[in-house]
Amino acid sequence: MKRIVTLAAAALVLAGAPTALAQAASPWLHIRVEESRGKAQKVSVNLPMSIVHAALEAAPEKVVRKGRIHLRGHHDDGDLDVADFRRIWAEIKKSGDTDFVTVEEEDETVSVAKKGDRVQVRVDKRDGSEQVRIDLPTTVVDAFFSAEGQEVDLKAAVTEIAKLRGDVVKVTDKDTSIRIWIDEQGSQR
Repeated sequence: MKRIVTLAAAALVLAGAPTALAQAASPWLHIRVEESRGKAQKVSVNLPMSIVHAALEAAPEKVVRKGRIHLRGHHDDGDLDVADFRRIWAEIKKSGDTDFVTVEEEDETVSVAKKGDRVQVRVDKRDGSEQVRIDLPTTVVDAFFSAEGQEVDLKAAVTEIAKLRGDVVKVTDKDTSIRIWIDEQGSQR
């Protein structure tokens, strides 16, 4: 009898679970790559952000430890280390809205800018055959650099990315289309 009551209680809890899950939708990471060159190919990846977090936790400690990546700097060799990047990032944040880099070549324009709370990367071919759009909130970069020493915090950055909705990266050219976005739907749109 005790077992039947326990099973009945479990059934009632499970019956209510879909409603609770529907009310508390969690973010999903979507990646879609379409290639039309040669034999057309399409790759779609749809993952709940909880799986992305779990994968970070499961990564070998050599690669990621507690969600952090240790970067070995050879500062003596003139290389930049993480502390240098943190200082550069702090100065970028202080600068306000700015076009940092614009490279205009014969066939394309590349720009890196800070607009409001976003870092933007743009690549545009003059003939319209290629376009890259990356819009990254400054909070993601802050989270990435939130670790100390020679470590960057990938887990914190992923946590910030999970708060986003909409396109994060969009790349198109004559043969390939790449789109990375976050929403609360398990299937691609």
